[in-house]
Amino acid sequence: MKDILELLHKIGELKDVKRKGWVLKKVPSPESVADHSFRISVMALLLAEDFDLDKDKCIQMALIHDIAEAIVGDITPHDNISTNEKHELEEKAIKSMFKDLGKNDLIELWLEYKEQRSPEAKFIKELDKIETILQTSEYEQKYPQLNLSEFWPDTESKIKDPRLIEIFNLLKEKRQ
Repeated sequence: MKDILELLHKIGELKDVKRKGWVLKKVPSPESVADHSFRISVMALLLAEDFDLDKDKCIQMALIHDIAEAIVGDITPHDNISTNEKHELEEKAIKSMFKDLGKNDLIELWLEYKEQRSPEAKFIKELDKIETILQTSEYEQKYPQLNLSEFWPDTESKIKDPRLIEIFNLLKEKRQ
C-alpha cells in the first residue's frame, strides 16, 4: 500500500502541471494536465459506446494517456525534443510508475495508446484533439485578447472520424 500511496502522490502532481501550450500563450490560470485528462475521460464515458468501442478501455486509456507527464512534464514541439525521444522519456516514466506495482496491464494499455494499436487508442487520440479545441474555444471566449487561432487548423487536420469532425465543426461555427 505504501507504494500505491507514493504513486498516488506522484499522479496528484498532475494537478499542478499546467498545459504548456496555454502557458506559452499566456492564458491566465491555464488548465492542468489533470483537468485535461479528466474531461477526456468524461468524453470517453459519454461517447465510446456510440462509437461501438469498449467504454471501460477508453476511459482507462483516457485516464492514463498523459500520466507520464507527472514525471517528464508537458513536452511540446517548442521544447525541441524529438517525437522518439519524448516517447522514450514517457515510456521510461510509465514503467517506473507501474512496473514495480505489477501493473503491467497499465503499461501495455499506455503503449497501445502511444502506438495507436487499436480503435480505442485512435478514438482517445482524437478526443485528445477535440478536448484541446474545446478548451481553445472556451479560452477564446473568456480571453478575447489572446490569439489562439493557431490551434484550430492544427487540430482540424488531425481529426479523421466524421462524428468528431462534426463536433469540431460545431465548435468552429460557434466561434464565428
